[in-house]
Amino acid sequence: MKSLTDEQKELYSLLFKEYKKAQLSQKEASKILGVSIATLYRLRASGIGPSYKKLDSAGKNGTIVYPLQSIIKYLTELNVKTA
Repeated sequence: MKSLTDEQKELYSLLFKEYKKAQLSQKEASKILGVSIATLYRLRASGIGPSYKKLDSAGKNGTIVYPLQSIIKYLTELNVKTA
């Protein structure tokens, strides 16, 4: 977590307390991001969503998990600062 800002660390702490793990399922990630699982798939396919890991990658249909840190970065780096 050393590469996170103070704001990101606070959000990470809050979400970690709720989910009690550092890697989230697609269902959990979609809930946090407010999008459907199908939208998560489209974001992955387009290369514009949060970074993810594919477990059991020997087969085509490995389990997808989202590191909580990547969800936090994705949410906070999309913010536009106003003057």
